[in-house]
Amino acid sequence: MKTKEIHSTSVVLDDNGILITGDSGSGKSDLALRLIDSGATLISDDITFCEKKIDRIILSCPSQTKGLLEVREVGIITVPFVEQIKLKMIVKLMNKELERLPRKKFSKLLGINIPLLTINGNNTSSVIKVKVKLNEINEKV
Repeated sequence: MKTKEIHSTSVVLDDNGILITGDSGSGKSDLALRLIDSGATLISDDITFCEKKIDRIILSCPSQTKGLLEVREVGIITVPFVEQIKLKMIVKLMNKELERLPRKKFSKLLGINIPLLTINGNNTSSVIKVKVKLNEINEKV
């Protein structure tokens, strides 16, 4: 089994693991907070462990940060969390103008192609965009 530690925040929505990546200050924890408010559950904030198990990647959290989420201007809060969730999609946050009609993209993680959504996390529609992309991915399965 291969394992990789990634600077990211991760949540689960309807049994679908979502890994949120981006530069420091790009809004990873903020998007996670908005997704949690919309029905998701935290897996990990700041660092996510990604473990390859056969043909899938399982997400989990370092023991010292389980259930902790940084909320800027508020502090570190405690929220419900889960572990050992299969990664379904990677969301990459960019703070710049992006393609209006992008082609389907994938990111290779531990040798496995994972659907990739690149968005500006500061947009008010970010939560809906994540849900729309997740629905699109699940319809193809």
